[in-house]
Order: sequence, then C-alpha cells, then structure tokens
Amino acid sequence: MKTNFFSAIITLVFLSLLSQSVSAQSDSCIIKLKSASTSYDQDDYDLTIKLLLSTLNECKLDKADKIQAYKLLILSYLKIDNLEAADDAAAKIMKIDPNYKPDKFKDDPKLSALFEKYKPAPMFLFGLSVGYNQSFVSAEKTYSIVHNDDESQYASYKNKGGFQIGVQFEGRAYKNLWAELGLRYRQSNYEHRLDSVEQTTVNYSEKMSYFDLPLSVKYYIPIKRLYPYVQAGACFSFLTNALSTTTRDDLKDIVNRTDYRNSFMLGYFGGAGLAYRLKGFQAFVDFRYTAYSDLVNKEGTRYDDLTNVFKYYYIDDDFTMNNMQVNFGVNYTLMYKNKKVK
Repeated sequence: MKTNFFSAIITLVFLSLLSQSVSAQSDSCIIKLKSASTSYDQDDYDLTIKLLLSTLNECKLDKADKIQAYKLLILSYLKIDNLEAADDAAAKIMKIDPNYKPDKFKDDPKLSALFEKYKPAPMFLFGLSVGYNQSFVSAEKTYSIVHNDDESQYASYKNKGGFQIGVQFEGRAYKNLWAELGLRYRQSNYEHRLDSVEQTTVNYSEKMSYFDLPLSVKYYIPIKRLYPYVQAGACFSFLTNALSTTTRDDLKDIVNRTDYRNSFMLGYFGGAGLAYRLKGFQAFVDFRYTAYSDLVNKEGTRYDDLTNVFKYYYIDDDFTMNNMQVNFGVNYTLMYKNKKVK
C-alpha cells in the first residue's frame, strides 16, 4: 500500500516538473521572438538572425508563429543583402503552407516579390463524384421462342438512364499529364419489348448494378483557373446484381438474373471535361463513353430462367451494353510541390 502511495507521489512530482519545463521552454521561446523583433527595430539584423535561427531550431512553434518568424528572418536577410538566404527562408514558408501569399497591403514589397517566384503545383488529388449514365444496348444475335431466330422486327430495345457515385484519385505523371484511378458504384438500366407473343406484348426491363474500376490518363490544358481536359482509359466492371421485371397483360414477375449475366466486363472509354481550381479544391464536370465488347448475357444460361421462359416466352439475345456518362465532382489537393518560376 505504501509502495503504491509513494509511486503515485513520484509520478505527480515528475509530471509537475515536466509541465514546468515545457512552460519554461515556451516562455523562453516567446522571449526570444520578442527579443528578435526588438533587435530588428533597432537595426541589429545580425542579432535578429541569430535569435530567430535559434528559436526555429530549438522551439516547437505553431504554424502561424513559424511563418511570422521566417518572415522576419527574410526581412533581416534582405536588409543585409543576403538574397540567397532570404530565398531559402521563403522556400521554407512555402513548405509549411503551399498556398501562402503575403499581404500586399501590410507586408514589405521586397518580401512579397520573393513569393511571386513560387507557384504551388498540385501533385495528388482525392475526390468524390456523382453522375448520370445511359445504356446503349446492341443485339449481336437475336433469339426467340415464338418466332424464328434473328427476326429482330418483333423485338426492340430501349436505352434507359441510371446513376453512378464514387471516389477518384489523381496523381501528376508529367507536367499536365495525370493518371486517375476511380471506384464507382453504377446502376444501368434498359428495356426490351417483344411483340406478337400470343397476340400480346411482353415488356421486359432490367436494372444492373456494377462496381466500376476506371483507370485512365488525363491531359489538362490550363487556361488561368479553368482546366479543360481530355481523358482515355480502361474500365474494369464487376457485376453485383441484376434484377428484371417482366409484364404481360395483368401478369408481373420480378426475377434475380445475376446468375445469367457475366460477372466481369472490360471496357475502354474516352471523354473530355472541364475543371475549375480554387486554392486546394477542384470542381469538375466531364463526359465519357465506354465501349464493352463482352456479352452481357452468360453463355449457356439462355433457358435457365424458367419463369421468363415458360410464363412469358422470353429468352436472352446475345447483346452488349455500352455506357455513356456525365459526372460532376469535387477534388481536394492532398499533396503539393512548389515550383519556382524563373
């Protein structure tokens, strides 16, 4: 019991001494900064530089205090015509805050001129996007239970709209050429109508859900804050669900058709867009068209859906489904690299 008591006392004493030490160090840093400011006002620039370098090396200053210390250091270097050292100090401020800009009304014009040489260039972006898509179905070969195969006049497809939502990552590859990797959830829809089936019309619609993994390159064309771009790449699409609704007169059935669809498709896309950058954010809108050569329907499953076969005389054609998208989104810059403009 006594041992625990003395251990607690020792811990409290240690924490108290540590707190006093941190407080003393903080007080010492504040005193150094004030002394540096005073020596600058007294035109003692060598002492100002010495105090500031000591403070920056030994003290854990917050972001704002560190920037103010470097600004005073720059002004001191300028006073003694050490332009190289002033330039190095400006570069360190840009590392602390890549978007830093001097106050044109309060700061010394010579200091402001140093920062005009630096331009923070975004290097890595992360963003969110939403959008609208439309399917474009093309029947490679048509099949029928009640008519001859390839008599396409008895059937027609209607392209319908869907939506997508996702995230994307962009990294600068070389100058204005970027690479983008995305992950999107997409729902695509279409309708298929069969005429003259026992003097009735069969209406078939299907909602298909995919996880898309688009990988592409983008080339930006900078025009001040506007960045038009072109884009091309491949899209890896993984089916998660396929749900059909079939109607005929007063009959209606909903069938899960995931097992009758290919679970993976590879597509290639091209597109164009427009981005607007403001500080760390980039808003964009783009258009892309993805062409898939793989069939949507899975081979060998044409007659497996007994509900649609026997109740509606419906079987799948061999068909592909391309996709057109319009996306809206916002990117945020996670990483910068400061470029010095000559």
